[in-house]
Amino acid sequence: MKLSELPDKKFKLKHIAIAGLACIVLLGASTVMIEATNTTSFCSTTCHEMEPMAKSYDHSIHAKVGVGCADCHEKPGLQGTIASKWQGTQELFLHVTGQVPDPIKMTDAHKKVNCYICHQDKIMNSEVAAKHKDPHTAKHFENGMNCLTCHTGVVHDDKVNMDVPGRERCYTCHLDNMGKL
Repeated sequence: MKLSELPDKKFKLKHIAIAGLACIVLLGASTVMIEATNTTSFCSTTCHEMEPMAKSYDHSIHAKVGVGCADCHEKPGLQGTIASKWQGTQELFLHVTGQVPDPIKMTDAHKKVNCYICHQDKIMNSEVAAKHKDPHTAKHFENGMNCLTCHTGVVHDDKVNMDVPGRERCYTCHLDNMGKL
């Protein structure tokens, strides 16, 4: 075959325009999907298995101040968004195939919440915490504890939703010291 007989493979302006338009549409659709799946109404109405969590959330202080599901259950930034959407895709597969356990058990992934984003001043700054006699000092975190060690159930358990953990919770580790106070 001669060089002159080969088909012309040059990109034409219309091909570039179509590819560019396709990229813009894909980016726009992705943005809309990401925003839609970050809403609390999406989490609470899409899957029936989320109904108990949605009801307890509705009674929480987090709902009253406008903190949404993604605010706590999605790490910030692009990497957090990608990880969250991948987890959501896996959960959607379980939902569609009818493999979601009833009731849903809290997994390690669901227990990883981002309390630090809103409560950083109380948690990570030991000087601020000590000044206010706040128990949230670096010592707890150095010992492998996280927020849910003491605050389990906040937002998704109506019994503890509006309560700060009582001294009973502190007694589990500090029985000797708490008796002296």
